[in-house]
Order: sequence, then structure tokens, then C-alpha cells
Amino acid sequence: MSKPLDVLLSAAATLDLALSVEQANKLLAYQQLIQKWNAAYNLVGTSNAAELLQKHLLDSLSVISDIKQSPVLDVGSGAGIPGIPLAICKPELAITLLDSNGKKTRFMRQVVIELGLSNVQIEQTRIEQYQPEEAPQTLVCRAFAPTEKALKLLLPVVAKGGVIVLMLGQAPKQLPTSSAFSEIISKQVNVPGLTSERNLLLAYK
Repeated sequence: MSKPLDVLLSAAATLDLALSVEQANKLLAYQQLIQKWNAAYNLVGTSNAAELLQKHLLDSLSVISDIKQSPVLDVGSGAGIPGIPLAICKPELAITLLDSNGKKTRFMRQVVIELGLSNVQIEQTRIEQYQPEEAPQTLVCRAFAPTEKALKLLLPVVAKGGVIVLMLGQAPKQLPTSSAFSEIISKQVNVPGLTSERNLLLAYK
């Protein structure tokens, strides 16, 4: 059986991501922290190492080429997905992880301390109450809310000229239409080793 480090580095190469061994080890350390805290904090649906690697870490990394502008806001971050993997792989980005759940924000704060992630901030609040000092250029979220509702909630938060990146399973049957956005597109993404469909909805303000 391949070692997790080899699997991660190989998958990153498939995604055209130049991942250093140090970054890969941090990602695996993050995975182990999820496993350690999951039983008590109910962070994600599985504690299986292989599933965490594929369905959470690699799923997060599959969107990395579309996360370009800082500051970044990860809405409904939960266990820190995709924000923490993005922060590890793109230390030049300022990333805020937002979640209203106290247990999950406590976990994310512990991860930030243990992994030394100086580019990450944690906010415990709902998106409706969030008032950033600087409007985020990039909003990203996974399994946050139905597409139309998510766009409506996130529109007032994202900066003019910014983008909302929704991580989806199946592609929307019909693209949302809104005069508030200059363009809305859907694109398929490939998660190495994952057979189920993954798509992104990109809404440009």
C-alpha cells in the first residue's frame, strides 16, 4: 500500500500543484488532528484516514487554481475545509475561516496554533452578521447552502470585482441568473482517485 505522503504528492502533481514535502506533511498533520478531535467534536462524517485524504484534503486542493485573490473568506468552514489546506499550500494568501459553531472554531484555532499558520484568522459568527474590515476578494464555501440561497447571502460580503466559489457535487442543471454578477460559470473539477462528480460554480461580482 502506498504511503499517505506519496499518495498526496502524486495527487498534487496530477493537479499541477507544486507541493513541497513540508506542505504535504502539514496537510497530513492536519488530517491527523481531525481524526484525533472528530469523535468528541463531530467535525466530519468519517475518521478513516484514506477517506479524509481523498474526500477532504484532495477535494480542497482541487479548487486551488481558482483561489487567486486575497483576502479569502471560507464560509461555513467547519473543520477548516477547504480553508486550512488552501492556507497551507498558498501561504501568500490571507484566509479567514468563518463558522458559527463554537466547537469547530475551537478546533480550527488549535490547528492554526499547532501548524503555525500565520496567514489564517478564525471568526465565530454567522455570515449574516459578519462585518469584515476589508471586503474579501474571494469567497469559497463547500456544502454551505443551496446555490441560489448561497449566492444571495454571499453577494453583500464579496468585494466588487471579487468572486464567489461554490464547491458542488453535481453541476447545476441551470445556471443562476442575476444582474448583480458580471458572469456566472460552472466548471467540472477532477479530484484524483475520486469517482463521484465534483463541480465549481464561479460567480464574478
